Parts: sequence; C-alpha cells; structure tokens
Amino acid sequence: MAFTEQEAKVLGALSILDPAQALTVRQLCRATGLPETSIHRVLLRLSRTGLAMGTPQGPARWRCTERGRLAITRPVYRDYAGT
Repeated sequence: MAFTEQEAKVLGALSILDPAQALTVRQLCRATGLPETSIHRVLLRLSRTGLAMGTPQGPARWRCTERGRLAITRPVYRDYAGT
C-alpha cells in the first residue's frame, strides 16, 4: 500500500511512540503541521486498513499498530519515520 504524504506524516508521528503511548488529534496536528480535518481523514483511512487504532478509554487517542510500524519503515518513507 502506498501512502499519501499526509498518511506518511501521521503514521511516522505515531510510529516513534512507545507502543503503550498514544496521541490525540490535537497533538498529531502539532507534530505533523496538518489541519485537524486532514488528521481525522487520515486516521480513518489508517484505522480501516489496520495501521493505526484508537484507544478505547478517555478522550480519543491514537496509536500505531505493529503492522503500521512495519509499513512506515519501508525505505521510501524514511523521511517520515520519526517525524
């Protein structure tokens, strides 16, 4: 699956977290420089494909799945991993 630049930025920001950590949409906006509406669209696409998932408790927080961590390590996305 090829990622858009926005998907790569969001997945890159999520992939640097410890697996137990998660970010809110607002935190993802600050980390990626993307607007909130774009973050929501990207998270929906990433969650539908099993690359990111929301946390079940409290305010909506998002984390990268193992599949997402593996996908963002592909050489073509090296500029986005760790953003």
